[in-house]
Amino acid sequence: MKIGKLTDEQLQTLVLSRLPVLSATTLSGAGIGADCAWIKVGEDLMVTSSDPITAGGTEAGTLAIHVSCNDIAACGVRPAGILVVIIAPPSATEDDIRMTVDQASREAQALGVDIVGGHTEISDSVKKMIVVSTAFGMVRKGGCVPLGKAMPGDSLIMTKTGAIEGSFIAANEHKDKLFGKVSEEDIKEALSYKNLISVVDEGSACGALRSSSGKKREDGFDLSAVNLMHDVTEGGVFGAAFEMADFSKTGVVIDKRLVPFTKATSSICSALGLDPFRLISSGSLMIASSEPEKVIGELGKQGVSASVIGRFTEADEGKYYVENDGSYVKLSPPGADEIYSI
Repeated sequence: MKIGKLTDEQLQTLVLSRLPVLSATTLSGAGIGADCAWIKVGEDLMVTSSDPITAGGTEAGTLAIHVSCNDIAACGVRPAGILVVIIAPPSATEDDIRMTVDQASREAQALGVDIVGGHTEISDSVKKMIVVSTAFGMVRKGGCVPLGKAMPGDSLIMTKTGAIEGSFIAANEHKDKLFGKVSEEDIKEALSYKNLISVVDEGSACGALRSSSGKKREDGFDLSAVNLMHDVTEGGVFGAAFEMADFSKTGVVIDKRLVPFTKATSSICSALGLDPFRLISSGSLMIASSEPEKVIGELGKQGVSASVIGRFTEADEGKYYVENDGSYVKLSPPGADEIYSI
């Protein structure tokens, strides 16, 4: 099988279709485009998500905290706790373990998230450090409800820029391949992107906009300025847009010309032959909104840049992206992330 995430078809056939029926305490479980589960805890709700870091290299501990906390934030919930599992190869040293734990501890403390447990072992089943994190957050009675859906006519908003995490990983782990092709200035900038990988602040800000307007949609969900959020991970901007539309049973049109990338990201992707639109992009949040100006304005107050890059359409209109020449191209399902081709 190919390295990277399973295709949506494989995920449905090999995994999701084989899972047991959910109990009454679980409001929402695993699904394509749904990264978090919602579980009843008394009168409250717990939202939880798990993610592995397999290509993080020397910054695996840093990235592990953010990828699962970002999933919680994409539900409009601030993460409260996290469990961390470290599987290190026999070649790892005690200093490697210390470094990974110190990285995770630093990032968790900065986010105000407790590391409440996990597991650490050395195994010859892996060739490099693997870090898996499971984050959770709590929603008190009367708080935001789980899992809205994008609606036809909603704008597709993207925060920050594309390929943030992929640019950082490339600059941190593959500098030798960039030598002589990318300026030291651009590499230095890309290395600073590890400070941009969290979407907890913007997710929480958008969560506050999900309060009920007093009106209901046909599917029973409350109407709000923010109908659905999704953090941009493996599969990049195109992958996230496809998954949001697939989950919402809508179409989508994303305009390549409107997707922002930094000069450093463009230089790195060009040097390594990577498609920036399909490169892992933790640090960017995608938002389906019926009131894009309101959302972009609120994010601006938080110091987070955001822009409209597309729109959701009726399901029978399909999923497309707009090329630089204005032509429409069918958007394919997400496959293995570009980071694995380095």
